[in-house]
Amino acid sequence: MIAWLLVGVGLALALLVLLNWWANADVKTAKSSLFWAIIGVCAALSILLLATGRGLFAVVPIGIAAWRMFGQAKTVKDFVDRAGSSRKQGDMTRQEALEALGLKEGASADDIKAAYKRLMARCHPDTGGSDWMAAKLNEAKRVLLGE
Repeated sequence: MIAWLLVGVGLALALLVLLNWWANADVKTAKSSLFWAIIGVCAALSILLLATGRGLFAVVPIGIAAWRMFGQAKTVKDFVDRAGSSRKQGDMTRQEALEALGLKEGASADDIKAAYKRLMARCHPDTGGSDWMAAKLNEAKRVLLGE
């Protein structure tokens, strides 16, 4: 009985630490961690189902993991980028930054700042926007202005 109580307290503390980390993590790290957590849970569930003789049911978590890994990648380069080998997760190219701010090549620093300000006014989390979009706009501005 005491052993189960200790296990429960340990799991609660682990969950508390995990939630604290999640709350303080930046968007790129949280997104990457969530991606790999989904893959890990699907793999563990598949192994458990295969070990208990339910191989047919293991197809579902294997399929979900495969879709997350391969389904969204249209080319091998997309898959490598998604897995994080080619470049760091979240590094934005100049073209991606221009698209995020709705600009064309050759935009001046004033154009970049004006587009950033206009979009940030609509997308800022304090005004009902998303953290993810605000982070993308910040990164696009940083890439284009070389900050």
